[in-house]
Amino acid sequence: MNAYKILLVDDERIIREAIARTVDWERLGLTLIGTAADGLQAWEQIEELRPDIVLTDIKMPRIDGLELIRRTKEHLPDTQFAVLSGYDEFDLAVRAMNHGVKHYLLKPCDEQEIERALSEIIRELDEARRRDKLLTAARQADEARLTEREPLLALLLEEPLALAPETAEHLQQAKQLDLKLRLIFVQWETATACQELRVREVAAAQSGADRPFGQSAVAGNRLLASVADGGLAPAVAAAQLLRDELLSRCPGLRLTVAVSDAGPPEALARLYKDAQAYAARVFYLGAGRIATSELAEPARAAVAAPEAARGELVAAALRVGDIEGARQELAAFFQALAAARCDRHTSLSLCLQLMTAMLKDTPPEELLSKTAQLLSLPTLGDIEHCIAGELEITAQRFEDSSTHKGTAVVMRMKRLIAYYLAHEELSLQWLGQHHLFMNAEYLGRLFRKETNEKFSLYLTRLRIERAKELIATETESKMYEIAERSGFGGDQQYFGNVFKKFTGLSPLEYRKSLAGKSR
Repeated sequence: MNAYKILLVDDERIIREAIARTVDWERLGLTLIGTAADGLQAWEQIEELRPDIVLTDIKMPRIDGLELIRRTKEHLPDTQFAVLSGYDEFDLAVRAMNHGVKHYLLKPCDEQEIERALSEIIRELDEARRRDKLLTAARQADEARLTEREPLLALLLEEPLALAPETAEHLQQAKQLDLKLRLIFVQWETATACQELRVREVAAAQSGADRPFGQSAVAGNRLLASVADGGLAPAVAAAQLLRDELLSRCPGLRLTVAVSDAGPPEALARLYKDAQAYAARVFYLGAGRIATSELAEPARAAVAAPEAARGELVAAALRVGDIEGARQELAAFFQALAAARCDRHTSLSLCLQLMTAMLKDTPPEELLSKTAQLLSLPTLGDIEHCIAGELEITAQRFEDSSTHKGTAVVMRMKRLIAYYLAHEELSLQWLGQHHLFMNAEYLGRLFRKETNEKFSLYLTRLRIERAKELIATETESKMYEIAERSGFGGDQQYFGNVFKKFTGLSPLEYRKSLAGKSR
């Protein structure tokens, strides 16, 4: 096969030149067509030279690696990337994986590591070339069949939302389609050339007169088959048989299956769009389910997705050994995510943030492997099971010391409160950000669990006690000075209101009562 073209991108000249000099490009079957010192320069060369592979740094001036990958994938989707990244840039590498990047090299790396990663990419490109060659032959052989028997579904797959009036008229005249029909929609993520050929064979074998499907067509990673409408149950049964046959012929193929509502031929575009929308729900329904309109939930108020910060609540609970709290937070996270019904990409992004927050102390190579596994899971239930498993593994490490750690954190909070009591900015947020490096919401719950008292109430009570001491011992001090030194800042009126709420007396009345007792 012809050599593949590769572009090398790194803003550090020494690294760029070292890689260019030491990697044996020719032995790998690669041609180094250029190097670039930043993302913008790399993008200009990609547009002009169209490399098969780009080996790129991720943190660069002008355009960073993420933006370079995004732009390239948008215009040249077949271009493969390998990412170079430092330990502190792992979050960026995870985001690169969302753009389809599968190869990640941790700096510093030697030429052997780089060559191993490039060899994997070359194998993938070789497989893609072989696959394209096989599929081209298959499509040519299939062309007559598609032209004679499946023109309408084939057209629909190419232009699913734009049926011209003459196309609708053509649909009405099609002898193969009944007056009303349903569409079975099947989609898969990746398939080998052999698997796609088998998918085509299955579709062809089950289509035609006296067979389950009137018409069928395969394009890319999608299969459509039409069935005469006899109700939803028979259509679902036909979809199950198709799914089972595909899985029997193509083991390991991960399928998403949906059945449309019934409609006349001229509504084919709408039925196809509806079936796609139903298929998107499989992420929430669970593996093996066939999505239909009956599985749609009734209209309801919009539910917000869980904030990314909720992952920090799980992580904070783990750090202090509060395993039960971590389990509760994890369950709440996935309940909120399931209720929100975000698109799959948003849900995956939130789950990735949760995973990386939980496993901050995990070595980057191991964490990368775990996140790659997470991205490959087909349903939200699978993802929850995976992350819950990681939580239990982590929990095992804290089994003997979780209670002591929770108590230790609260004891430290109390020491910090005592030391910074006069600081007006003292709060859970401030402690978490500047001293404990933990989520404020979690700290508040932990404090209440250990003390049976809210943090805010505890803090205010201590400040009032401090104010009472100062009033008793510093008889010449002004009340605004007492307020400041007790942590109430310069708001004397607020101080007075809080003081009276706790003691039943204003600060001045309290001072007078002390003076009366001393006589």
